[in-house]
Amino acid sequence: MFASVRALWRYRDLLVNLVLRDLRVKYKGSTLGFAWSLLHPLVMAGVYTVAFKLVLRVGIDRFPLFLLSGLLPWVFFAQALSQATASVADNGTLVRKVAFPRMALPLAAVASQLVQFVLMYSVIVPLGAVFGGSLSPALLVVLPLVALQCLFTAGLALVLATAYVHFRDTRHLLEVALQVWFWLTPIVYSLALVPEALRPWLSLNPMTAFVTAYQRAVLDQSLPGTTAMIGMTVVSAAAFLLGLAVFTKHERRFAELV
Repeated sequence: MFASVRALWRYRDLLVNLVLRDLRVKYKGSTLGFAWSLLHPLVMAGVYTVAFKLVLRVGIDRFPLFLLSGLLPWVFFAQALSQATASVADNGTLVRKVAFPRMALPLAAVASQLVQFVLMYSVIVPLGAVFGGSLSPALLVVLPLVALQCLFTAGLALVLATAYVHFRDTRHLLEVALQVWFWLTPIVYSLALVPEALRPWLSLNPMTAFVTAYQRAVLDQSLPGTTAMIGMTVVSAAAFLLGLAVFTKHERRFAELV
């Protein structure tokens, strides 16, 4: 299993080129380029702000900042999984004819979305200033949060890429699952607004811990508790190891199936 990781390191230049290829393909011929990636979450934030703050009157201070601080990590997570799921199957010719670590394909999909996420999240700083926030060392916790979320996302991406090679309905099932998962994550609502009886169930959702940690770092300049950080670390490592085990077990047959 870890031999695949060592092989991936030897082919790290290929991984970089795959990431650059994904970014070039996405924005090829586009007038606004990267701005489209930023425009999408901003439009979503505007719509949800009108719906939840002005119409439903959800009692959350600095709601646009609260929303974006949790929405942008979710967009990274959802788009990375969506792109990585078909990454092996859609590159069938490459998989059949070229010898290279196959996990480079889903990991490149995650990495390309990570680049966009890091750039998008930079708008949080000026937005925080607009809404009366202040710069704090607590914002540095975003860095390990991004690393842990990336590890968690990569693990799921490896599982989904493997599943899609065998079952082409995986992509459609993922779309439905992400819709449900979104509303089970406190992105457009605060966990404090959830009835106490339901909070333990929502806390079982790994993305609840990530989103809540981002929101607290940005809005309250507070660090996650030790228990929360340990929990996110364990879940992320377990997800990645699971994805790595599943992918390496099945990758020998990918050339036959794609």
